[in-house]
Amino acid sequence: MAKQLLNIGTTANDNTGDTLRSGGDKINDNFTELYTAIGNGATVGISIANPAVGQVLKYDGSNFSPSNYNALTSALDVAGNSIISASNGDITLVPNGTGDVRITAGSQTTIFDGATGNVSVASTISYKNEYTALGNAPSAASNPGYFFTVDGDDNPYVNMNITAGGVGDSRVKLLTEYSGLDALSDVDITTNAPTANQVLKWNGTNFVPADDTAGAGQQNIFATVAGDTGSTTANSVSDTLTIAGGTNIATSISGDTLTVAFNGTLTTTLAALTDTDVTGITQGDSLYWNGTDWVVTRSPMTWWELGANQSNHFTINGPGFSTPTEDPTLYVMRGMTYAFDNSSNGGSHPFRIQSSQGLSGTAYTQGQSGSGTNVLYWTVPMDAPNTLYYQCTIHALMNGTINVLI
Repeated sequence: MAKQLLNIGTTANDNTGDTLRSGGDKINDNFTELYTAIGNGATVGISIANPAVGQVLKYDGSNFSPSNYNALTSALDVAGNSIISASNGDITLVPNGTGDVRITAGSQTTIFDGATGNVSVASTISYKNEYTALGNAPSAASNPGYFFTVDGDDNPYVNMNITAGGVGDSRVKLLTEYSGLDALSDVDITTNAPTANQVLKWNGTNFVPADDTAGAGQQNIFATVAGDTGSTTANSVSDTLTIAGGTNIATSISGDTLTVAFNGTLTTTLAALTDTDVTGITQGDSLYWNGTDWVVTRSPMTWWELGANQSNHFTINGPGFSTPTEDPTLYVMRGMTYAFDNSSNGGSHPFRIQSSQGLSGTAYTQGQSGSGTNVLYWTVPMDAPNTLYYQCTIHALMNGTINVLI
């Protein structure tokens, strides 16, 4: 209803105003509407006891009372306005516990992770960390890991703690393709500027320009050269390797060619060799190896290798035999020389030529030299019997027949 006013008349007690009953009714109606509007019709639903500056009246489900405005009950629509602070004050967003701060613009949401402190950007970050002077950048101690550039400086910087050499918190200059080597802390090309063909060499403190006396232009052509005995190692760029000829060897160099030549006396005869003995050699003689030297034999020599099959048989291999053969019949010619090599049997099966059979047979030794336990050489005499025998002097079963021809 509209507010009802009391008619108080024109002047006091002129009997033109409302009667007491009518006035009281208006008062009651006004209060009823007020108590109904801001209460439950019987009591007022507003309390303004002890309000603090900045508080608002907030409905608690029963009444409106002074309270801080610290919780939204629906999305906040600023309707084109700004959230600002007064007197350079901060605007602080503080989620409860490990809650995140999420800022969404369009379809992109940036998350400030309350648990890890990481910032997750949905797309890309465009920012400018450039300062007019190095001293204007945030301090290294308070902002480790901070990357920034300085106007007019070709090198970016990063704040970090350098442990090497106890440097500590520093604004560290980073190298780029536009940086010079001198930007490295252990390189000094300012004190002495480099000249053509110089290299950087360690002087005990820094790498500095220096001549390359051991470089590609004057490089040693050998490091270590080893011989049959001894070796040598180049120790300077002017070191010389000498190639010396040994006995009967001469060396010479012409231009880029090294020649190694024999300048002794060549051995042109068998007699001059150290392992030959041709004493008394005549036309038609042959040489055979006696285990130490090549020596003269008056006739061609046939060499047979002797073996044994336990204590039962001699085995003979060599000219005339394709494989070792047990106790074969041998055919020899008068005037020819035969070697029976029994070195593999040694003293276990002594070999003997006999004129009669058996362990007690008569030994035939004419034309023989050497030993039946090593190598027995036999030049068959021209008057040798037509039939002879060979026998192991220890084992009766090891024997055979020798037929003498012509």
